[in-house]
Amino acid sequence: MEDFGALVDLDRKTVSPRVFVDEAVYRAEQTQIFTHCWLFVAHATQLPNPRDFLTTYMGEEPVIVVRGEDGKIRVFINSCRHRGSRVCRVDHGNNPLFVCPYHGWSYDTKGQLRGVPQMDSAYHGELDKSQWGLVEVPRVEIFRDLVFANFDANAITLDDYLGDFRWYLDLVLNRAVNGMTCMPGTHRWRLGGNWKLAAEQFLGDNYHTSTLHRSMLMIGLGPTDGDFRGEAPWEKDFEVKCANGHGWINFDIPAPPMPPAAAAFFARVREESKQTLNPEQQKLVHHAQVGTVFPNFSILSFLGFTSIRVWQPMGTRQMHAWAWGLIEKDAPPEVVDFVRQTQVLTFSPSGIYEQDDGIVWQSAVDAMGGVVRRNHPLNYQQGAGHGRLMDNKPGLIHPPSTEIGVFGFYEFWRDMMTREAK
Repeated sequence: MEDFGALVDLDRKTVSPRVFVDEAVYRAEQTQIFTHCWLFVAHATQLPNPRDFLTTYMGEEPVIVVRGEDGKIRVFINSCRHRGSRVCRVDHGNNPLFVCPYHGWSYDTKGQLRGVPQMDSAYHGELDKSQWGLVEVPRVEIFRDLVFANFDANAITLDDYLGDFRWYLDLVLNRAVNGMTCMPGTHRWRLGGNWKLAAEQFLGDNYHTSTLHRSMLMIGLGPTDGDFRGEAPWEKDFEVKCANGHGWINFDIPAPPMPPAAAAFFARVREESKQTLNPEQQKLVHHAQVGTVFPNFSILSFLGFTSIRVWQPMGTRQMHAWAWGLIEKDAPPEVVDFVRQTQVLTFSPSGIYEQDDGIVWQSAVDAMGGVVRRNHPLNYQQGAGHGRLMDNKPGLIHPPSTEIGVFGFYEFWRDMMTREAK
C-alpha cells in the first residue's frame, strides 16, 4: 500500500496538496476512514415513531436509517441483495416494508427479506430468505440524540471515540433541560472543494473570518471591529485540539439584536443550563461555538441558531453539504421562526457566510491540482508548541488564531490512513 503517512509531516507541521486532489488518496479514504470511523446518520428526533425512516450516506454508501417496531434504530445499506438497486428512493417516511422497484424483493424494518415474487414458481421454494436480508451496519450508538453508525464491528464505543469532546458538545446539546429537537427539512447543496477543507475549517479555523467574511461584518452580522478572537483568551475565547481528530472553537462576541421573545427565551435557557452543565461549562453557554467530529460531522451554534451538518464526500473536488437546524424542544413558535430565518440568512445554501466559504474551497482544489503545485506542502504550523493543558476544560487549548486543532485532524487522518486492516 502507498505510504500515505508521508503526506503529513508531523515535525514540520505540513500537509501535502495531494491529500486534497489525488484520486488514490480519496479512494483509500473510503476504506481506511469511512469504514472504520463513527459517522453521523440522523438525529433521533427525526425518527420519533416505529417504522419512521430516512435515507442518507455513510461515505459513498447509501444507507437507510429506520426505527423498528421494537423502537431500536438500525442502519442498512440501501441496496437490494438481488441486483443491487436502491430499495428506498425517498428521503424519509413511515413504512413497514422497503420494496425494491426492480424485481419487487421486499424488506422489513429489521432488514429481513420478507417478500420475493414468484418464490414458488421461479425459485421452486429453494431460496433461503434468512440469508438475503439487507446488509446491516453492525454498530449504531447515540449521544445526546445524535445517531452515529460504524461499519467496523470491532470499533471502540462512540463514547470512547468522542472522548473529552463530549464536554464541548454538551455546551450546545445539553444546555436545555428538555433537550433539543431537529427542525423539519434538510438543506442540501453541492460545493466545489474537498470534504476535508470544510471539516477542518469548522474544526479550528478562526483565522479566515475577518478576511473572507468582511461583507458580513459590514452589515452587522459579527463584531464591528472585525475581530473574531474575543477579549478573554484561554477562558472564553479559545480553540481546542481533542483526541481522535476532533476540534472546537469557542469565542464570546456580542450577539446581534434579536426580538424580545428570543432574547427572553435564550436568557431562560442560560438559567436552565445550571441544572444540566457543570459551573465551568455554564460560563460558556450561548457563546459562538463551532466544532467537528472526525471525519465529517460539524456543529455550529452562532447568532442564536444551531446547525449540524455532514460534508458528504463526492470525489476529490466536490462535496455535498447536508445541514439541519436544531432548536430547544420547548422553544415558542416566534423563536423557532427567528432561528430559522437567521440560519437561512447566514449558514445555508443561500447563506452569505456559506457562499464565501464555498468559493474559496473550490478555488483551493483548482489551484492545487497542477503537477507542480501538488509537490509543495501547505503550512499548518500556526500556534504549534504553544498550547496548554488546563484544569478547567479538556483538550489542548490555545486562543484564536491557531491551527493546533486543524493539524490534529490531519494527525489522526494520517493514523487512520496508515493503519493495517484487522
